[in-house]
Amino acid sequence: MEQDTRKGSWHLWVGLLVGLVSLAAVFLFYAKPAEIVDNLRHVHPSYLLLGALGIVLFLLIRAVRWRFMLTSERGDAPPLDHVFHIQNIGYMLTQLLPLRLGDVGRAILIGNVPPVTIAQGISTMVVERLLDMLFIVVLLPFTLSGLTALPAWMRSFALFSGFAAIAGIIALIVAANQRPRAVGFADWLLGRRWLRFLDRAAWVRRVDELLLGLRSLTSLRDGALLLVLSVVVWLPVLLAYYFIMRAVGLEPTWTMTGFVVCAAAFSVAVPSTPGQIGPFHFAVITALQLYDQPAAASASFAFLYHIVNIVVMVIFGLIGIAGTGVTFRHVVQSAQAFVARQRSESAS
Repeated sequence: MEQDTRKGSWHLWVGLLVGLVSLAAVFLFYAKPAEIVDNLRHVHPSYLLLGALGIVLFLLIRAVRWRFMLTSERGDAPPLDHVFHIQNIGYMLTQLLPLRLGDVGRAILIGNVPPVTIAQGISTMVVERLLDMLFIVVLLPFTLSGLTALPAWMRSFALFSGFAAIAGIIALIVAANQRPRAVGFADWLLGRRWLRFLDRAAWVRRVDELLLGLRSLTSLRDGALLLVLSVVVWLPVLLAYYFIMRAVGLEPTWTMTGFVVCAAAFSVAVPSTPGQIGPFHFAVITALQLYDQPAAASASFAFLYHIVNIVVMVIFGLIGIAGTGVTFRHVVQSAQAFVARQRSESAS
């Protein structure tokens, strides 16, 4: 356990160092620090406030969706205020710590709220991310319509990806409605010779937990509501990006805003540095450059949005800690212990 703790601390500091170095490289490559600071001196506060309110609305709608996914087959669900606070604690930790420890902490905390279990919390978060990425992949082709800088084959590939994502959503709905057969098929597939290097029992369990998290899709009404919520949850994000772009003097179109949101979403899909420092900025600035936006203003937007996002997440995370009565140290230590235990079980 002590060795795992030291290893976790080493990863934390390395992740922080890599993030800071990559962030410095991104800003120095695209714009001089003095230009960025000068842009930030002329920020429009009204647009900035509207952008921050968009992030708050995003948190609220996301909590509503998560609570809906956590509802049991008997209709039991954890209180919305508990879900909201726990979600925000997790997001705060994700902004401050590497390796997505915030997700682990979120699963542990929600697992202590009846009738939810830790396994159910993890499975619903996997489904959350899956639905989010499917939405982004569907949105991406529509955002490329005004982007002439990309070659035609890229736009065609993006359009194909959008249709593939829609097909993936249909496949998930079918699998959720035929859960025993889908799990049986996964068990059969994982037993093939060319997949024997995988832990068959562990992966079958993961498929079962994933489909369990998708049980809302087994009802036409519930499934439609979940898909609607998965679209609505991104509308405040688009508004936040749009207004904060306006705050730094950019003149975004909704197509450009959608493309930048897609680029940012892909950059944060893989666990990386705390708060995705570096990858987020590089993706956002590069996306804006494809729309021929000023480099200094683009870098200013990336910096400003990131700061506003962190501030909002930390404020609501601290409110969540006060509302639930847990401590920051307890959540972090519980998450680290859970990760270490999972590694130990995988190694054995």
